[in-house]
Amino acid sequence: MRLLRASIGGCCSLYNALSGSYTPLRVRGVVNVARGKTGAGAQRRDRGPTSPRSAHFPAESLPGYRVGFVGVFGQTNVGKSTILNALLGKKVLISSSKPQATRNRIRCVLTNQDAQIVFVDTPGLHRPKTKLSRSLVREAYRGLRGIDLLLYVVEPWGAVHPSDHHALDRLESVDVPIILLVNKIDVAKGNALEETLLAYAATDRFAELIPISATRRIGLGDVVETIVSYLPHGEPLFPPEVMCDRPEEFLIEEIVREKVFQRTYQEIPYSVAVRVKWMRDAGPQLCEIKAEILVARDSQKGILVGKGGRMIKEIGSAARREIERLLGRRVFLELVVAVSPRWTEDDATIREVTQP
Repeated sequence: MRLLRASIGGCCSLYNALSGSYTPLRVRGVVNVARGKTGAGAQRRDRGPTSPRSAHFPAESLPGYRVGFVGVFGQTNVGKSTILNALLGKKVLISSSKPQATRNRIRCVLTNQDAQIVFVDTPGLHRPKTKLSRSLVREAYRGLRGIDLLLYVVEPWGAVHPSDHHALDRLESVDVPIILLVNKIDVAKGNALEETLLAYAATDRFAELIPISATRRIGLGDVVETIVSYLPHGEPLFPPEVMCDRPEEFLIEEIVREKVFQRTYQEIPYSVAVRVKWMRDAGPQLCEIKAEILVARDSQKGILVGKGGRMIKEIGSAARREIERLLGRRVFLELVVAVSPRWTEDDATIREVTQP
């Protein structure tokens, strides 16, 4: 059990610096947080790069190149998608202050001159109440298959989150190293960061513990460096320009769904699915797209459309601007709202919107 970059005393200094004038610690010593010594089961390999770098070269020609799959796991709304967007240096995944924004298992690819990391983003863990939410939890655990390393993301709660006790028990069968990322350290209160590190270290489930802030880009270089040191040697699986394994249609559906999340409340964000009906070129610099927003009740349709169509126009305008940035050309976006009663309890529809 080891804490990267500092001992608990070092983490105290890190927190105090965050609340005043922060200077990144460059301590490379690794200690056993729980027992004050390095554990035999946590042997480190040689380290990789300290920060992501662009890859404009045939990476497979480099000796010692590392490639592997890294699962990203944790409770809903701890910032998993925000962390991945920050590591990739570009918005690839949607994020929201509301929980359960991620519904699908998505592979995001970070390629640099030393390694190619294939992140497997998973839906957040939560207490399921519908068939849809039960499917999301199952999908999260399916994402653990075939990975080389697991990132478990938490917040500085000051203790082990009650839901994490159950999740960590289920991870007993996962035979790969697990790295704890304590995200949002820039908003930690009092001794919450230190207490969180001690509490999770005491579970004896983690090979490394790394405090980070995705929004302030603190500790991200350490995350990449540590991940690379655990990956096996191999040749890249994706071209260096690829950052996501999903097609443009999926990314467009996610953008529209994000705009719905941002503008609606209560049960509506969790009762919405988006499907691209068609997408076609209408000229050298114009793409026409028709997308369907699926809801479970007529009342939800009325709220999404809004008085005089105001809400759906706002959603469409915001989505269109982001889709244009994604595609690099002008977009005509048509949105229609359809009602499919109780689709969140229908197995066929759930499979359609949650699986590739």
